[in-house]
Amino acid sequence: MLGPGDLDDTPQGLIDLERLLPAAVARILQDEDPAEFRAWLAENLAAYAGPELQTAPAAMFRSMAMPVSYMIWNATPLPGNNFRPRPLPLPNRNDRCPCGSGLKYKKCCNNAPPFPVLDPLMLWPLVLQNLPHSQIQQAAAAGHLPLEARTLAATDMLEHGRARQAVALLRPHFEQLPKKPRNQDDMMLQVLCDAYDECGQRDKKLALLERITREGASSPLRAGAWQRLAVIRLDRNDLDGARKALEQAILDNPDEPFSAFIELQLLAKQEYWDQIRARADFWLRKLRRPLYDPEAVAPIIDLLEKAADNPEIVLGLLEEPLEDFDEDVELDEACVRLLDWIDKVVHRPLPAYRAVEEDETPADEEQLAAKFRRMGLSDDDISNALSMLDKQKQKLFEGESEETPVDDESLILVPPAALPPLEAQWHKLFGLGKPFSIQNVPAEAWEGWDPGHEEPWLKFLENHPEAADSLEIIDDLLNAMFLHPDEQQGPALIIQGSQPLLERATAIVEQAVSDLEHPLLRWSRTENRDGLRSLYRLYSLTRHGREDLMEAERLAFELLRLNPQDNHGLRAELMNDLLRRGQNEKAQELARLFPDDSFAQTRYGRLLALYRRGQLNSVQELAEAAVEEFPLIARFLVRARVKRPKLSEHGIRIGGEDQAWLYREEMRDLWQDTPGALDWLKKIMKIKGVRC
Repeated sequence: MLGPGDLDDTPQGLIDLERLLPAAVARILQDEDPAEFRAWLAENLAAYAGPELQTAPAAMFRSMAMPVSYMIWNATPLPGNNFRPRPLPLPNRNDRCPCGSGLKYKKCCNNAPPFPVLDPLMLWPLVLQNLPHSQIQQAAAAGHLPLEARTLAATDMLEHGRARQAVALLRPHFEQLPKKPRNQDDMMLQVLCDAYDECGQRDKKLALLERITREGASSPLRAGAWQRLAVIRLDRNDLDGARKALEQAILDNPDEPFSAFIELQLLAKQEYWDQIRARADFWLRKLRRPLYDPEAVAPIIDLLEKAADNPEIVLGLLEEPLEDFDEDVELDEACVRLLDWIDKVVHRPLPAYRAVEEDETPADEEQLAAKFRRMGLSDDDISNALSMLDKQKQKLFEGESEETPVDDESLILVPPAALPPLEAQWHKLFGLGKPFSIQNVPAEAWEGWDPGHEEPWLKFLENHPEAADSLEIIDDLLNAMFLHPDEQQGPALIIQGSQPLLERATAIVEQAVSDLEHPLLRWSRTENRDGLRSLYRLYSLTRHGREDLMEAERLAFELLRLNPQDNHGLRAELMNDLLRRGQNEKAQELARLFPDDSFAQTRYGRLLALYRRGQLNSVQELAEAAVEEFPLIARFLVRARVKRPKLSEHGIRIGGEDQAWLYREEMRDLWQDTPGALDWLKKIMKIKGVRC
């Protein structure tokens, strides 16, 4: 039987199954008609010829279409058959050949080269990617999906940012623990734990793991739960708890190779180097037995060989933790000095920034250079811009950003008088420019973390604790963290150092506008960018950490209050978050800020919020306008199946298939879970003459 990974084993490489199978399964699911599928295959099989048949005549492919169609059809799980294949028996030798030639089968397609039997598990991923998520959920609830298929579907949901759907799909399986768990149950458990992490539901994950270890039978499932608990405790430096959990995991499943990873990391954290050598030798002998698939255990064996030779390498190889990112990675001296400085200065009294009208006095060359630097222009670009100022001054002020002209009410953040001279010294010493436009990091190369280059700016900070009063310097330090060249130290530095700096910068900005009823700190005023960028970064950190979604929501609305043009486009993900949490009134409030928006999330999110609140009279005109302006979004929402369009790495086209597809992927499940919403949208489409 041909299974996953065996696509190159077809006879003489006659057919490129890796390309054929996705198209074939999609065609089968259109109508689940074997005759129609066989006719499609006869017409299209030549397009999937392997290297041996590139120049074969068309008649050859017509004769091959019948056995190939049987091979694929007989293995495809069909939704119309409760997701089981409906295999067709091969014709008798004297029957008319199904290919339509009129000949007997023995004188026709029976002479085609034999093709292997496909494992239905191989086709499950292809079936799932052609089904809407609601149908997958219904099939799982009805018990029609095998565990392998359910795990595959949840993994795909997780990879595409739909962790809550993955939880909903897998959680019911563990409401009653299986009496005879298999390896597949453990695989499902690991995916569910990952989904819980993505949703910020770690308490539910821990409760499930502890219940399995307490109530479950000795099995791969219980061993997997013990392993996961061992990793969690290891990341928390609960070494005794990690050791006990690992011992239980090995008792439940002594042949599980992953235990070797955990054991080596546990020993390395205790600096038991001689024991690492001994245990590495033990595991090497064990994993080289015929019981194990050499390809599957190759990465573990590679680690064990290195550990047996040099035990201290284990810490370096396992810097990325097995449960969450390891914040305890050993940082170099420069990172430690920066974190020490942050700890000492973040609790200083807040400096008295002011939000004031911009001075209309013509800017001198130094002031203009500062503006361009905040835009993210390099020093060379600034020199060129200043030399061409007489001809292109107005263009340079308008061209870099996407904003419409700014009204007179816009304010700028002005630091206390003592800070600009300090910032001038800092800039000459630090030498790192700003991110261009709304990008997150500067595009230029920077040597500030290289040995010998970090000392001047670190010494400056240590001599000037008041540098933490400057929004510009705080922004520079955050940019530097993102540019740290080490793949492990950089993320650890960001995790430990960014939040206190971002919270301080946010507090400075909020204090500066606290007495103003309608403060406007537009992004187009470059003096505001350091502060606004810090607010946006703190919002992103809070949202993706999922530890305080209400605070993330507050920061988002504060950013929109200060900069209502929303240059960072956070309104799209904010709208989706509000709708997923059932905050329909707040979703309406957000949508009202952008009545003619080109974002699908805002325009169609407003429709869903109003529909949920039963305000059909209010939503009718808005719905007709949205459908008329963005018909593809409506069409992609109401259709049960939609072919994925080609996506460009350069962005999406407003009103195009790519925009419609991405919105469908993000939010169709919510539309579908709202009773009557899609049927109502179909009626709107009919009124506007938009075909479904």
